[in-house]
Amino acid sequence: IFAWSGALRKRAELDGLADLAAFADKLERATLETIEKGIMTGDLAALSTLPDKKKVNSMEFLDAVAQELQSK
Repeated sequence: IFAWSGALRKRAELDGLADLAAFADKLERATLETIEKGIMTGDLAALSTLPDKKKVNSMEFLDAVAQELQSK
């Protein structure tokens, strides 16, 4: 996700698209907040020290990030 958001931010910078840059920032915040809530894929769960983790598959993680985005 961060590779895509970084690419979106760069495109926004090159084309002067403030709304796209703002979306890239929101996407990163939503991703981090999802992880901080303990919802993460197995690779992240294996590294995390959070006490209450919910390991989900990739599609479930993307759905959780999308839900977090919608709440903003």
